[in-house]
Amino acid sequence: ACAAGTYQPSTGQSSCSDADAGYYVANSGSTSQTACSVGTFQPSTGQNSCLDADSGYYVSSTASPSQYACAVGTYQPYSGQSSCLDSDAGYYVSTTAATAQTACAAGTYQPSTGQTSCTDASAGYYVPTTAATSQTACSAGTYNPSTGSTSSSACLDADAGYFVANAGSASQTACAAGTYQPSTGQ
Repeated sequence: ACAAGTYQPSTGQSSCSDADAGYYVANSGSTSQTACSVGTFQPSTGQNSCLDADSGYYVSSTASPSQYACAVGTYQPYSGQSSCLDSDAGYYVSTTAATAQTACAAGTYQPSTGQTSCTDASAGYYVPTTAATSQTACSAGTYNPSTGSTSSSACLDADAGYFVANAGSASQTACAAGTYQPSTGQ
C-alpha cells in the first residue's frame, strides 16, 4: 500500500506519488491527494496533513502551498483563518503579520477602520482618552495653539482685550479698534 503522504491513482504501477505542496494524503493505500482547505497550507510534498495558518497570517484559498501575512491596517489574533481583520476605529496596525491592534494614545484619534496610524489632535482641540474615534473642540472663549493635546486644560482662556468666537479655535482675536473686552475667556 502507498504510505500516508503518497498516493497512486493508476493500476499496475511500481511506485507511489508524493502529495503535492498544498495537498496531503492522510491514509495509506490512497488513490488521490486532498487539497488543503481554506485557512490551512502545506509547503512540503509528501505530507499527511496540512498546517493551520499562524496568527497574524491567513490562507484564503484551497490547495495553498503558503500562508500570507496580514497587511498593515489589519491583524489576525487566531490561527487557521481565511482572512485578516481591519483595525477598529480608535485603533491602528502599523506592521505586517500583526496579531493585535493598538489603541490610539491620548492626544490622538482615528475615525476610520483599517488604518496604519492615528492622527494628532488638531490645534483648537484635545483628546483625553485612548482609543478615541474623534477629537473634542475647545469651547468658545478658549483656544489651543498646540496639536496633540491630551486635556481640556490645554484650552486657554482668551486674554483681556481678545475674544474667541467659535469652538475649536487655534488662536484668539484682538478686539477691533473702538471695542474692548476687560474680561478673560470671552
